[in-house]
Amino acid sequence: MILAAGLGTRLRPFTEEIPKPLLPVANRPQIEFVLELLRLSGVSDVVINLHQLAEPIRSRLGSCYRGLLRINYSVETELLGTGGGLKKVEDFFDEDPFILINADTLMDLDLASAIRRHIECGAAATMVVREWEEGAGLGRVEMDGEGRIRRMLQREAGEGLTPVIFTGVHVLSRKVFGYLPAGRFSCINRDGYRAMLEAGERVFGFRVSGYWRDVGTLASYFDANMDFIHGRMPACGERLAAPGGETDYEAAMPGVEFIPPVIMGRGCRIERGCRIGPAVVLGNCCRVGGGCRLERAVALPRAAFHSGELVNGCIRSKMASVSV
Repeated sequence: MILAAGLGTRLRPFTEEIPKPLLPVANRPQIEFVLELLRLSGVSDVVINLHQLAEPIRSRLGSCYRGLLRINYSVETELLGTGGGLKKVEDFFDEDPFILINADTLMDLDLASAIRRHIECGAAATMVVREWEEGAGLGRVEMDGEGRIRRMLQREAGEGLTPVIFTGVHVLSRKVFGYLPAGRFSCINRDGYRAMLEAGERVFGFRVSGYWRDVGTLASYFDANMDFIHGRMPACGERLAAPGGETDYEAAMPGVEFIPPVIMGRGCRIERGCRIGPAVVLGNCCRVGGGCRLERAVALPRAAFHSGELVNGCIRSKMASVSV
């Protein structure tokens, strides 16, 4: 299951125009990076929960991803949260372990190993975790020496326990449904996991390293685009090349200087005298007036830059512009 029903409030004003799961990273909807990870891990069926701007997401993704990954949808008229949204689609899952992942989680992950670890431990739930970073601003999850989760969301570390960061990726068994209330809002972390730990259920952590980014803020969204364009997404970036591939942009647009790395979508119009790059992503049908200097910029489809603009560190859409 991909959790995609959030409002994306921290990514406003852009999520008022584009559903958060479709916000493009290097001109690909960010949810496609998650679908690609699942497809490459052998997942054959996925359910995605939706709420705000649901139809554009269904229209963009359809019923199948790359001919192999069947897509189902669960539309929530009222937000049910990470626990309630999962409980709503309980009948979708059989007795095998299953994956729960956020639509805004971009990472390198060997899901097959995480599932093997889950089965070997006889776990009710396995949380994919990373090394703790001071000032991470994320809820603390704490493991014992055997990798078993003992405490969650505490401000101070427990004695003899190791704090780690939860990445938002779970491997779950059907036992989890017994700890989630039906028909109302709930949080799988605060409600589900805490109840499971209190009941003595076996909840383990699967520690990973490598690339990981939670695309939940404007700054992290901008950084994800920069990561892609600079080749810092080993799995996502290599397996999801930008649409159109490499292009000799200068030959296609005489009088415009391109300084790599640059990714440009289809149908862009750039007037003479512009310098584009380094580190620029232009979505489809962008317009750049003469004499512009764009550096470290992410432009969503149909964004426009007026003649003579000097831009360094910016996200822009056709309706809004934010400096980062």
